[in-house]
Amino acid sequence: MPGSRIPERLISVQEAVSGIPDGATVAIGGHTLRRHPMALVRELIRQRKRNLHLLGWNNGIDFDMLIGAGVARVIETSYVGMGPLGLARNLRRGVESGAVETIDHSETTAIDMFRATALGVDFLPNRTPLGTDLMTYNDGLVEITSPFTGQTYAAVRGVEPDFAILHAHAADVHGNVQLDEANWGDNTVDPFIGRAAKQVIVSVEEIVSTDHIRSNPRRTFLPREYVTAVVHAPFGAHPCCCDARYGYDQDELRRYYEASRSAETFEAYLEDRVTSVGDHWEYLDKVGVAGLLTTATRTSNVKGAERA
Repeated sequence: MPGSRIPERLISVQEAVSGIPDGATVAIGGHTLRRHPMALVRELIRQRKRNLHLLGWNNGIDFDMLIGAGVARVIETSYVGMGPLGLARNLRRGVESGAVETIDHSETTAIDMFRATALGVDFLPNRTPLGTDLMTYNDGLVEITSPFTGQTYAAVRGVEPDFAILHAHAADVHGNVQLDEANWGDNTVDPFIGRAAKQVIVSVEEIVSTDHIRSNPRRTFLPREYVTAVVHAPFGAHPCCCDARYGYDQDELRRYYEASRSAETFEAYLEDRVTSVGDHWEYLDKVGVAGLLTTATRTSNVKGAERA
C-alpha cells in the first residue's frame, strides 16, 4: 500500500528458506497429500539443509521427500504415507537404517501439541493415548489427574517450532494470509501450527491487495502479526492438491512413488525434479503448463484418492 508504514513481508522462496538453519525445528502444514508447501520443501532440499526436526499433524510426500533427501533427522507426527498409493518408502528406509528418529502421535495429540501453544498454555488434556504405547514412547505425553473430577488424562506438551512453513491460497504483501472457504473444515489445524511457531513462512497461490483482504475477513486465518515472510508460489502445493484451486497431479504422484522404490531411483528423481532445477518457476516449466492445467484439474481416478 503506497505510503503505508506497515512492513512488507513478500520475499523470494530462496530468501525465505535461507533463514532456516541446520538443526531447526520446522512444522509443516497441510495434511496427507493436500496443500503441503512443496515449493518450500523442494527449496529446503536445494539448499541442502540438514538435521531438521520436522513436526506435523498428518503428513505425506512432504515428510517423505525431505527424509529421502537427507534433510530430516527427527519426525514428529501422527502419520506419514502416500494415501491411496501406499506406504512412505523413504520413511521406511530411514527408520529401518536408524537415519531417522520418529516420535509418534495420534491425530488428536498431534493437533493438541500445536493447539496448546497457540492458546498460550504449555499443555492440553487429552484422553485418546491412554492405554496405548504412545504413553510409553512419547515423552511429550504424561498421565495426570484432574483436580476437579479425579479423571485421568494425558497431558500433551505444547511445542514451539522454530519455523512453520505453510501453503495458502492468498495473502497481501504485509502477510495477512487467507484460505478459500471451500474445505475450510479440513484446514482447521494450520492456524494452530502457524500460531505455535516462532517464525512463519507462507507460500501462496496469489498476492492480492489489502483491500481484497479487508473485503473478505472470514478467510483470514493468519493475520500479519503471526507471519514472518510471504512467498508467491503459484501451484506451490504441486503435486498435492490445493482444495478448490487444483486437484492432485496423479501422474506426478505416481512418478514420485515409483521413484521412491529404491534409494538409487529416488536420487535420480531428486536430480531431475529438484536439485538440477534452479527454482520453483523452473520446476513449473519442467512439469509443463499444459500438464498443470489439465492433469492437475481432471477428475480423480486413483481409488481412494478422494479420501486422501
